[in-house]
Amino acid sequence: MAACRAFTRMPRYYLNLYNDVDVVDEEGGEFADQAAAEAAAVRSARELMAEHVMAGLPLDLNHRVEVVTGDGTVVSVLRFGDLITIKGG
Repeated sequence: MAACRAFTRMPRYYLNLYNDVDVVDEEGGEFADQAAAEAAAVRSARELMAEHVMAGLPLDLNHRVEVVTGDGTVVSVLRFGDLITIKGG
């Protein structure tokens, strides 16, 4: 007799970007938990910041990524300025 397996879907989170152009994530992604979704949001935000720096564009530290659950609840707001450390000046 074959064993029955129950598959549990991972929760879907949406990573909405608010910068020079607001981008609402229409598809979202499945993440193990909120922490995994936040880690993906941090990586994405840092990649965007790096692209701006490499292109010689100004970096607005007030831009942000919001992590939103499948039911539309904003569970985390990650400001670009909170995701990097700047020394010197």
